[in-house]
Amino acid sequence: MKKLVNAACLTGSLLVFILLAGCATGPTQYVPLPEHLNAAPAPGKARVCVIRGYVFFTGEAGVSYIDEDGRFMGNLINGSYICWERLPGVAQLSIRNLDNVYYRGNLPVEPGMVYYLFMDAMTPPLTSLTPAEGQKHLTKYPKPHVVIRNQPPASKAQTPSPAAPAGAQPSTSGAVPRNTGAGY
Repeated sequence: MKKLVNAACLTGSLLVFILLAGCATGPTQYVPLPEHLNAAPAPGKARVCVIRGYVFFTGEAGVSYIDEDGRFMGNLINGSYICWERLPGVAQLSIRNLDNVYYRGNLPVEPGMVYYLFMDAMTPPLTSLTPAEGQKHLTKYPKPHVVIRNQPPASKAQTPSPAAPAGAQPSTSGAVPRNTGAGY
């Protein structure tokens, strides 16, 4: 009987632990979320959507923080996304956790384009998705919570990123892959 009670306590403890591991707050972004994610970006701008896929056994633990050009854009948990619009240029993206940066890459951004970049908890480097694949993820994952704080003056926010000089290396991890298929 004692073994049965111990087994029940252990099972109950594991169940509580698993449930608590799935209680992360959710994705948050610190720049405006475009109102219509299935429509074209605003004139003269492009849209960047970073999607973190859902991996069953990792729960929602382990937050990834996304930076663009040194500016904190938001965080991702398992099964989430953040999207923002920007001016054309080279977007210097980095993904980090609390301890270190584990991805850096440059994304050449053209006006009118939508870039769906995907990662998951097991393979953090970004890969490019087709528009159909990207939209599928955006419809199945929850919208991020948007918090706008410490917004820079409009003149600084509208300055495009400078293009990389000829012969420059994209970063320590390489360039963000581009999908040049239909819809891009």
